[in-house]
Amino acid sequence: MIHPRPSWRRFRLLSTAACAVFSAALSACSEQAVLTAPDSPARPSAEDSLATPTPTTPVTPAPPARDVYTLLFDQWGTDAASFERPWLAHTTTPVGGLLSEDVPAETPADTVRRVMDFSGVFDASVSSDGRLMVFTCTTGHGTTLCKATLDSVMRAQMPGAILSTAFSALLADQAAISPDGTQVAFRGWQPGGPVGLFNPGDIYVMNLDGSNLTRLTAAERGRMSYASPAWSPRRIDGAYRLAYAREQRDGDGYAVSRLESMRADGTAMLALTIDTTGSDTEPAWSPDGARVAFVRRGAAARGDLWAVQLDGHARPVAEHALLENELDDVQRAPSWSPDGKRLAFISAHEILGDFYNWQVYSVDASGTDLRRHTSVAREHANPVWVSRTNINSGAAH
Repeated sequence: MIHPRPSWRRFRLLSTAACAVFSAALSACSEQAVLTAPDSPARPSAEDSLATPTPTTPVTPAPPARDVYTLLFDQWGTDAASFERPWLAHTTTPVGGLLSEDVPAETPADTVRRVMDFSGVFDASVSSDGRLMVFTCTTGHGTTLCKATLDSVMRAQMPGAILSTAFSALLADQAAISPDGTQVAFRGWQPGGPVGLFNPGDIYVMNLDGSNLTRLTAAERGRMSYASPAWSPRRIDGAYRLAYAREQRDGDGYAVSRLESMRADGTAMLALTIDTTGSDTEPAWSPDGARVAFVRRGAAARGDLWAVQLDGHARPVAEHALLENELDDVQRAPSWSPDGKRLAFISAHEILGDFYNWQVYSVDASGTDLRRHTSVAREHANPVWVSRTNINSGAAH
């Protein structure tokens, strides 16, 4: 996903202020009830058979554990330098679960904590079991991909680069871990300027140890560039698919973006959206594989967040705007909760402090029940849902 930069018109720097240092993390525990089956009784004797039976107390099964989520996102500070050096943060109170009442209306600013004590890290993807994170990290030569493990209190352990030194000239961002946890897809490009049509990006996949790097697309300088890979949550016709955005020039010479999908080996490309009058970016596959949320720009678009319904072969069937009530300005970076009940995104439609700031919001799957999850007057981007229950219990999602 593309993270907002200070050059966007909504970014206004606040007066110089000291950035608060978040070092504490709130531990989250999951309670599990363990029922132990009683030992098999011995064969009763004749004397025992005459005794009055002792009534047994029925055991009420414990309710199933509810999945509790946190939102991980990028956050910037309030000074000019901090805008260029984002860090990863997360909400420390639950923001979702299997029951809608588990979602607080707002996550206060003082319940947001940093994931690691580094700046210049952003745009994370988390494995389905909530234990591994791949993210963009800044180096002296540009951006590459790093990985780290997450502990039970959402602190990152032992971050390190995963792009092989044989491909050190390749810059990278927009990582997406495959559902089976074996590969990572990302956007890669060569040094020489900002990524875009004149320094095009391609979609790559590689193993999580950095091996078997494969380019799946063939960008053309000045004509075509690729971005925003997103994995299907399950295999479709025998293989995982990747949704992505293909930027190109239309007949009038303007840059537009179209959504497509392909098998994870780069074959069987399909159009992902129906209406071609807008410009579509940032696809996000729903957990059941039936819908893809995305961002649409264009005069005919009502709102920015849209969804396309897919058939069983990943072909588009119908499209609709996601938000029941259209919000001012721009919304970006849609992200589905693991249970498919809510969609997180960022928006700058509210004033916090003295200016508009990009904050993290969510709505339910029908586009209603808008809730804000960050409140500090800083910029935020790229929300990702993480199951805290899975991190604590080790259960696979």
